[in-house]
Amino acid sequence: MFKWKLNKYAIIFFMVSASVIGANSKDFSYREINLDSISRYYEDRIAYQQIEYIVDPEVHQQQDPSVASLLIIKSNKMYLFKDGYDDPKAAEENYRAKDMSRRLSFNETWERNIDGKPDFLLIYDKRKEILRNIILPGSNENLNQRYTDFYLNIRNAFLQKHVDSFRQMMVYRTDVEFKVNRAAIPKRINDDTPVKYHTSVTAKTIDGRIYYAEDADGDGITETFSVEIGDGFNWDYKSGPNIILILKNKQEDIKNIIGKLTKEAYEGTPEEVKLIDQQFDRLEKEIPVLMDQIIRGDFDKYGK
Repeated sequence: MFKWKLNKYAIIFFMVSASVIGANSKDFSYREINLDSISRYYEDRIAYQQIEYIVDPEVHQQQDPSVASLLIIKSNKMYLFKDGYDDPKAAEENYRAKDMSRRLSFNETWERNIDGKPDFLLIYDKRKEILRNIILPGSNENLNQRYTDFYLNIRNAFLQKHVDSFRQMMVYRTDVEFKVNRAAIPKRINDDTPVKYHTSVTAKTIDGRIYYAEDADGDGITETFSVEIGDGFNWDYKSGPNIILILKNKQEDIKNIIGKLTKEAYEGTPEEVKLIDQQFDRLEKEIPVLMDQIIRGDFDKYGK
């Protein structure tokens, strides 16, 4: 009887804890960037989307589980790079060719993974296609080195600039909309390992950009990062964050850019620590003077 009650309470604890985690997690509905569905091409902008996680495999059967897309719009031309790209038609044929008795998920039939080397380039002039360069699966090739270097340089610089902006908001978090959520990740009743915490951070700039970072598994490393602005730009209904969406990152070079964000937001950045130290330097000089003023005031008040 006691054992049953214990199990019941463990289940209740798990459900309550899971609901806390769910409340702190962000819903990432998204669509892969598609030039045919871009809402407008007449304003210059950049967007980056990196997906390495399917939210619901049963619902999202048509989504490539490992693909990164870099969109550049400049002077009415649209440039779309993809890393880990698979042709959806080829993935469907691969699915049909597999042994059906295994009950494969369609998501298992996408062959390419993200590797930091783009294998797809599409260029539009306004709404007209002017170049399509796709490396076929199995060829063990990528786009030429000129395109690869361009892709990596622009991607890394773009991400770093937004990460720097996010860190700047951490330093001055009292002056902006900035919120850190932290909740214990549920464990089994007999698990005596240290508690891990789900951590998420949200910040909003004056111009309306919303930043979000998340460490969902409690390992101290940020694996999800997004930036969006509600200006109507999209690539179809519920296309997701329209500036940056990195969902469940597995790439080391990306981890080097975003990996510390949630940890720094919770524990403080080196810049914040430096500012606090400067405050204490001032306090060491000001407090003795303040004590003299208080004591002298008390003496004048009560000593007469």
